[in-house]
Amino acid sequence: MLRRVTAAALMPLVPLAAACTSVATVRRPAQFIASKAPQIVWVTTADNRQVALVSPHLRADTLGGLAEGAHYVEMPLSTVQSVRARQPAPRRTLLLMAGVTLAVAALAVSASRSTSGPSTSPCLNRNNPDFCPNGAVR
Repeated sequence: MLRRVTAAALMPLVPLAAACTSVATVRRPAQFIASKAPQIVWVTTADNRQVALVSPHLRADTLGGLAEGAHYVEMPLSTVQSVRARQPAPRRTLLLMAGVTLAVAALAVSASRSTSGPSTSPCLNRNNPDFCPNGAVR
């Protein structure tokens, strides 16, 4: 039963977990841009200029896109020092899901304990019916 409750509570969080990303350096820019079609990449050129390219695409060995979203530029891949792009962050996703799972489990345990009934035994003091040594009420 607890597994079903936990699974049902975690289902709405799947899109959130998939959204855990970070900006990181791309190892193979040509293959990454062709296969992932990112909306934006940050390019560092050989002369250490940084350019944000919106809608980047490759044509042969030339990288093109809208620089700063305003004007179209092209640059040979040979002049690109590095390319950074938003990519999945599996460690962050794992930490998020572990934290949410622990929180849901703690809530489930807390809820199950609170609905299990009174934790004190009934008062069995026959001598004084108005007083119970364990704090229970008659």
